[in-house]
Amino acid sequence: MNLAVFVIDMINDFVYEKFRNERAIKIIPNIKKILDKAREKNVPIIYLQDCHLKGDPEESLWGPHALSNTKGSEIITELKPHKKDYIILKRTYSGFYKTDLDLLLKKLEVDSVILLGVSTDICVQNNASDLFYRGFNIYVVKDGTASINEENHEVALNYMKNIFNVKIIDSEEAIKLLEEVK
Repeated sequence: MNLAVFVIDMINDFVYEKFRNERAIKIIPNIKKILDKAREKNVPIIYLQDCHLKGDPEESLWGPHALSNTKGSEIITELKPHKKDYIILKRTYSGFYKTDLDLLLKKLEVDSVILLGVSTDICVQNNASDLFYRGFNIYVVKDGTASINEENHEVALNYMKNIFNVKIIDSEEAIKLLEEVK
């Protein structure tokens, strides 16, 4: 198994600012532990970073948010990428739409992905969908992802499990999975 870890939208606007989310704040320590283990095992870490231009389609639904070159679109300080990590700037819910993410995963020979971040029912779910259609093994860390409320989180986890064959794991299981990497 060739693993990669996605950190999805752990940016200022979604954690601390415009769409402040206490549930997102609570998962930071779990994400950090998983990232530390991934780095120790030289597993690629890919940050999917919402980064919009004024007038992007999402603006009509959510208002201006995560605008390019603003503090709101920056990855939160606690989870800042390291030099070896990858950053994919995205303008939609999925990191695959009009980006080089697919090429990067092929170059890295990845076949399995652990998903972390926000929002479980929006960006995490949309990335799981695109990974499923491309034939990846997908793991979503239930205590490493968050939605605005518990109901949306649970519905999204069940949907991804039943529709995209996602394996729902907790942070300890994610660390065990990473420990198995040679």
